[in-house]
Amino acid sequence: MNFNKSVWNTGMLAVLATAIFAVLMYGVARLRQAEPNCPQIVKVLPQIPLGSFDGGLTRYSTVIQIVNISGTPQSVIASFYREDGTPLENPTLTAGTSTIIKDGVLVINGEGTEGAGVVAWGKITGCGPSSLSTFFELRDAKTNALLSRVAVAASPANMSSFVIPRIRQVGTGLDVGFALVNTAASGSATLRAELKDAAGRTVAMKDIPMTGGTHRAGLTKDLFAPLNEAKDPRAYQYVKFSSNSPTFAATAIAIEGATQTSFPAEPVP
Repeated sequence: MNFNKSVWNTGMLAVLATAIFAVLMYGVARLRQAEPNCPQIVKVLPQIPLGSFDGGLTRYSTVIQIVNISGTPQSVIASFYREDGTPLENPTLTAGTSTIIKDGVLVINGEGTEGAGVVAWGKITGCGPSSLSTFFELRDAKTNALLSRVAVAASPANMSSFVIPRIRQVGTGLDVGFALVNTAASGSATLRAELKDAAGRTVAMKDIPMTGGTHRAGLTKDLFAPLNEAKDPRAYQYVKFSSNSPTFAATAIAIEGATQTSFPAEPVP
Protein backbone atom coordinates (compact mmCIF):
# COMPACT_ATOMS: atom_id res chain seq x y z
CA MET A 1 0.00 0.00 0.00
CA ASN A 2 1.31 3.46 -0.87
CA PHE A 3 -0.46 5.44 1.86
CA ASN A 4 1.80 8.44 1.29
CA LYS A 5 0.54 8.97 -2.26
CA SER A 6 -3.06 7.90 -1.63
CA VAL A 7 -4.98 8.77 1.50
CA TRP A 8 -3.32 12.16 1.89
CA ASN A 9 -3.19 12.88 -1.85
CA THR A 10 -6.09 15.09 -2.85
CA GLY A 11 -5.80 13.99 -6.47
CA MET A 12 -7.76 10.88 -5.48
CA LEU A 13 -10.84 12.97 -4.69
CA ALA A 14 -12.17 13.09 -8.23
CA VAL A 15 -14.21 9.93 -7.57
CA LEU A 16 -15.59 11.13 -4.26
CA ALA A 17 -19.22 10.85 -5.40
CA THR A 18 -18.90 7.05 -5.46
CA ALA A 19 -18.38 6.82 -1.69
CA ILE A 20 -20.94 4.84 0.29
CA PHE A 21 -21.78 5.31 3.97
CA ALA A 22 -23.59 2.61 5.94
CA VAL A 23 -25.37 4.33 8.80
CA LEU A 24 -26.07 2.71 12.18
CA MET A 25 -28.06 4.78 14.66
CA TYR A 26 -28.25 3.78 18.33
CA GLY A 27 -30.48 5.72 20.69
CA VAL A 28 -31.89 7.80 17.84
CA ALA A 29 -35.55 8.73 18.16
CA ARG A 30 -36.26 9.94 14.63
CA LEU A 31 -35.12 12.22 11.83
CA ARG A 32 -36.58 15.68 12.13
CA GLN A 33 -35.99 19.34 11.43
CA ALA A 34 -33.26 21.16 13.32
CA GLU A 35 -34.42 22.83 16.53
CA PRO A 36 -34.63 26.61 16.21
CA ASN A 37 -32.51 28.77 18.51
CA CYS A 38 -30.52 25.85 19.91
CA PRO A 39 -26.90 26.51 20.98
CA GLN A 40 -24.67 25.57 18.07
CA ILE A 41 -21.53 23.55 18.86
CA VAL A 42 -19.55 22.70 15.72
CA LYS A 43 -16.84 20.07 15.41
CA VAL A 44 -15.03 19.22 12.17
CA LEU A 45 -13.63 15.91 10.91
CA PRO A 46 -10.95 17.14 8.49
CA GLN A 47 -10.16 13.70 7.01
CA ILE A 48 -12.44 10.73 6.26
CA PRO A 49 -10.73 7.96 4.20
CA LEU A 50 -12.93 5.32 2.56
CA GLY A 51 -12.14 2.29 0.41
CA SER A 52 -8.95 1.02 -1.19
CA PHE A 53 -5.90 3.08 -2.12
CA ASP A 54 -3.71 0.19 -3.33
CA GLY A 55 -5.73 -1.53 -6.03
CA GLY A 56 -7.92 -3.56 -3.69
CA LEU A 57 -5.28 -5.14 -1.43
CA THR A 58 -6.40 -3.24 1.66
CA ARG A 59 -9.43 -1.14 2.53
CA TYR A 60 -10.12 1.83 4.80
CA SER A 61 -13.26 2.55 6.78
CA THR A 62 -14.10 5.44 9.11
CA VAL A 63 -16.26 5.12 12.21
CA ILE A 64 -17.78 8.18 13.89
CA GLN A 65 -19.39 7.87 17.33
CA ILE A 66 -21.36 10.74 18.88
CA VAL A 67 -22.39 10.43 22.54
CA ASN A 68 -25.06 12.79 23.88
CA ILE A 69 -23.71 14.10 27.21
CA SER A 70 -25.99 17.14 27.38
CA GLY A 71 -28.43 15.55 29.84
CA THR A 72 -31.40 16.06 27.47
CA PRO A 73 -32.35 14.90 23.97
CA GLN A 74 -30.59 16.99 21.35
CA SER A 75 -30.44 17.50 17.60
CA VAL A 76 -27.24 16.65 15.74
CA ILE A 77 -26.60 17.63 12.12
CA ALA A 78 -24.00 15.51 10.27
CA SER A 79 -22.80 17.02 6.99
CA PHE A 80 -20.19 15.53 4.65
CA TYR A 81 -18.40 17.27 1.79
CA ARG A 82 -16.23 16.85 -1.26
CA GLU A 83 -12.78 18.39 -1.68
CA ASP A 84 -14.34 21.46 -3.28
CA GLY A 85 -16.87 21.96 -0.47
CA THR A 86 -19.94 20.71 -2.32
CA PRO A 87 -22.14 18.16 -0.48
CA LEU A 88 -21.02 14.53 -0.65
CA GLU A 89 -23.42 12.59 -2.86
CA ASN A 90 -24.09 9.00 -1.85
CA PRO A 91 -27.08 6.67 -1.82
CA THR A 92 -27.34 5.84 1.88
CA LEU A 93 -26.41 8.96 3.85
CA THR A 94 -27.80 12.39 3.17
CA ALA A 95 -26.64 15.33 5.24
CA GLY A 96 -29.43 15.85 7.76
CA THR A 97 -30.56 16.05 11.36
CA SER A 98 -30.98 13.30 13.92
CA THR A 99 -32.31 13.49 17.46
CA ILE A 100 -30.24 11.56 20.00
CA ILE A 101 -32.04 10.64 23.22
CA LYS A 102 -30.56 11.50 26.61
CA ASP A 103 -27.30 9.55 27.12
CA GLY A 104 -27.78 7.99 23.65
CA VAL A 105 -25.24 7.24 20.94
CA LEU A 106 -25.20 7.92 17.20
CA VAL A 107 -22.76 5.81 15.16
CA ILE A 108 -21.91 6.53 11.52
CA ASN A 109 -19.91 3.74 9.90
CA GLY A 110 -18.39 4.75 6.57
CA GLU A 111 -17.03 2.23 4.09
CA GLY A 112 -15.87 2.61 0.52
CA THR A 113 -16.98 0.89 -2.67
CA GLU A 114 -15.16 -1.70 -4.77
CA GLY A 115 -13.60 1.14 -6.76
CA ALA A 116 -10.75 3.48 -5.94
CA GLY A 117 -10.49 4.94 -2.45
CA VAL A 118 -11.91 8.36 -1.71
CA VAL A 119 -11.49 11.03 0.96
CA ALA A 120 -14.12 13.36 2.41
CA TRP A 121 -14.43 15.76 5.34
CA GLY A 122 -17.32 16.23 7.73
CA LYS A 123 -18.96 18.72 10.06
CA ILE A 124 -20.99 17.76 13.14
CA THR A 125 -23.26 20.45 14.57
CA GLY A 126 -24.98 19.80 17.89
CA CYS A 127 -27.50 21.59 20.08
CA GLY A 128 -25.54 20.87 23.26
CA PRO A 129 -22.42 19.15 24.61
CA SER A 130 -21.44 15.85 22.99
CA SER A 131 -18.49 13.47 22.93
CA LEU A 132 -17.24 12.89 19.39
CA SER A 133 -14.77 10.13 18.57
CA THR A 134 -13.52 9.04 15.17
CA PHE A 135 -11.20 6.26 14.09
CA PHE A 136 -9.83 4.89 10.83
CA GLU A 137 -9.50 1.14 10.26
CA LEU A 138 -7.21 -0.44 7.68
CA ARG A 139 -8.08 -4.07 6.88
CA ASP A 140 -6.97 -6.76 4.46
CA ALA A 141 -9.54 -6.58 1.67
CA LYS A 142 -9.72 -10.38 1.24
CA THR A 143 -9.58 -11.67 4.81
CA ASN A 144 -10.90 -8.56 6.64
CA ALA A 145 -8.01 -8.93 9.10
CA LEU A 146 -7.26 -5.70 10.97
CA LEU A 147 -3.92 -4.18 9.97
CA SER A 148 -4.14 -0.80 11.69
CA ARG A 149 -6.54 1.35 13.69
CA VAL A 150 -6.01 4.98 14.69
CA ALA A 151 -8.25 7.38 16.59
CA VAL A 152 -8.37 10.92 15.23
CA ALA A 153 -9.57 13.88 17.28
CA ALA A 154 -12.20 16.24 15.93
CA SER A 155 -11.04 19.78 15.26
CA PRO A 156 -12.46 23.15 16.23
CA ALA A 157 -13.94 24.92 13.22
CA ASN A 158 -12.52 28.37 14.01
CA MET A 159 -8.73 28.14 14.26
CA SER A 160 -6.58 30.91 12.81
CA SER A 161 -3.21 29.69 14.11
CA PHE A 162 -2.14 26.20 15.11
CA VAL A 163 0.87 23.88 15.19
CA ILE A 164 1.34 20.26 14.13
CA PRO A 165 4.34 18.25 15.45
CA ARG A 166 6.50 16.57 12.85
CA ILE A 167 8.65 13.45 13.17
CA ARG A 168 10.71 12.68 10.09
CA GLN A 169 13.03 9.77 9.32
CA VAL A 170 13.87 9.50 5.64
CA GLY A 171 15.35 6.01 5.92
CA THR A 172 12.10 4.43 7.17
CA GLY A 173 9.69 6.70 5.30
CA LEU A 174 8.31 8.17 8.53
CA ASP A 175 6.56 11.50 8.05
CA VAL A 176 3.48 13.40 9.20
CA GLY A 177 0.42 13.84 7.00
CA PHE A 178 -1.99 16.71 7.54
CA ALA A 179 -5.54 17.59 6.48
CA LEU A 180 -6.83 21.17 6.33
CA VAL A 181 -10.34 22.56 5.85
CA ASN A 182 -11.44 26.16 5.37
CA THR A 183 -14.81 25.97 7.11
CA ALA A 184 -16.05 29.37 5.86
CA ALA A 185 -19.27 29.25 3.86
CA SER A 186 -17.82 31.53 1.19
CA GLY A 187 -14.85 33.72 0.37
CA SER A 188 -11.22 32.67 0.53
CA ALA A 189 -8.33 32.79 2.98
CA THR A 190 -4.64 31.95 2.97
CA LEU A 191 -2.80 29.76 5.45
CA ARG A 192 0.91 30.39 5.86
CA ALA A 193 2.73 27.15 6.71
CA GLU A 194 6.19 27.41 8.31
CA LEU A 195 8.35 24.34 8.89
CA LYS A 196 10.41 24.87 12.06
CA ASP A 197 13.36 22.88 13.39
CA ALA A 198 14.00 21.94 17.02
CA ALA A 199 15.62 25.32 17.66
CA GLY A 200 12.64 27.24 16.30
CA ARG A 201 14.37 28.27 13.08
CA THR A 202 12.28 28.41 9.90
CA VAL A 203 13.39 25.67 7.50
CA ALA A 204 10.81 26.32 4.77
CA MET A 205 7.65 28.35 4.20
CA LYS A 206 4.60 27.95 1.96
CA ASP A 207 1.38 29.94 1.46
CA ILE A 208 -1.76 27.84 0.97
CA PRO A 209 -4.76 29.71 -0.52
CA MET A 210 -8.10 27.98 0.18
CA THR A 211 -11.62 29.01 -0.74
CA GLY A 212 -14.47 28.50 1.71
CA GLY A 213 -15.50 24.87 2.24
CA THR A 214 -12.45 23.35 0.54
CA HIS A 215 -10.20 20.57 1.80
CA ARG A 216 -6.50 19.94 1.30
CA ALA A 217 -4.36 17.05 2.49
CA GLY A 218 -0.77 15.97 2.00
CA LEU A 219 2.53 14.98 3.56
CA THR A 220 4.85 17.55 5.08
CA LYS A 221 7.74 16.51 2.82
CA ASP A 222 5.62 17.16 -0.27
CA LEU A 223 4.20 20.48 0.94
CA PHE A 224 7.67 21.95 1.40
CA ALA A 225 9.52 20.08 -1.36
CA PRO A 226 12.31 20.12 -2.17
CA LEU A 227 13.82 19.65 1.29
CA ASN A 228 17.45 18.79 1.98
CA GLU A 229 16.88 16.03 4.53
CA ALA A 230 19.46 13.57 5.82
CA LYS A 231 18.55 9.85 5.72
CA ASP A 232 19.35 9.59 9.43
CA PRO A 233 19.03 10.44 12.26
CA ARG A 234 15.36 11.08 13.04
CA ALA A 235 14.39 14.76 12.99
CA TYR A 236 11.90 16.40 15.36
CA GLN A 237 10.27 19.49 13.91
CA TYR A 238 6.87 21.19 13.75
CA VAL A 239 4.71 23.10 11.28
CA LYS A 240 3.11 26.38 12.30
CA PHE A 241 0.02 27.41 10.34
CA SER A 242 -1.33 30.94 10.57
CA SER A 243 -4.02 33.01 8.84
CA ASN A 244 -5.93 36.26 9.21
CA SER A 245 -9.14 34.23 8.98
CA PRO A 246 -10.39 32.21 12.02
CA THR A 247 -12.07 29.60 9.82
CA PHE A 248 -9.70 26.63 9.72
CA ALA A 249 -9.88 23.06 10.99
CA ALA A 250 -7.02 20.55 10.91
CA THR A 251 -5.79 17.12 11.93
CA ALA A 252 -2.56 15.16 11.47
CA ILE A 253 -1.25 11.58 11.48
CA ALA A 254 2.30 10.24 11.66
CA ILE A 255 2.68 7.58 8.96
CA GLU A 256 5.25 4.81 8.48
CA GLY A 257 4.04 2.03 6.18
CA ALA A 258 0.70 0.76 7.53
CA THR A 259 1.42 2.14 11.00
CA GLN A 260 -0.47 5.33 11.84
CA THR A 261 -0.35 7.50 14.95
CA SER A 262 -2.67 10.41 15.62
CA PHE A 263 -0.96 13.79 16.08
CA PRO A 264 -2.60 16.93 17.48
CA ALA A 265 -3.28 20.17 15.67
CA GLU A 266 -2.88 22.48 18.65
CA PRO A 267 -4.39 25.98 18.51
CA VAL A 268 -1.94 28.83 19.15
CA PRO A 269 -3.28 31.72 21.28
